[in-house]
Amino acid sequence: MNAYSRKVKCSHCNKNMKYKRESGGKYTCSTYDNLGKEHCQRATVKEEFISSLIMRRYRKEMSDEELRNLVDCIIVEDNLLLEIHFKNNDEPILLKGNFIQF
Repeated sequence: MNAYSRKVKCSHCNKNMKYKRESGGKYTCSTYDNLGKEHCQRATVKEEFISSLIMRRYRKEMSDEELRNLVDCIIVEDNLLLEIHFKNNDEPILLKGNFIQF
């Protein structure tokens, strides 16, 4: 899919995250992937998980294009700590462990 190209950022190094199709469609920190753990932490998140959070909030199925047009940026610390910010100035989705703020 790769619906969020250049929108997913690592919270540790503020670099764009790489999309890896062969890993089941997930984003991983490009700094960690290219330079190793000495330069950043291993932050990853599945694209399907991001999409499911957004569609759950808006209570409807959306195409990749609709999702991409809605999202401004996604900041990932790890798969249980992330923020999804929207272009339409809606409140962000905040995921912190077992807590989700829609």
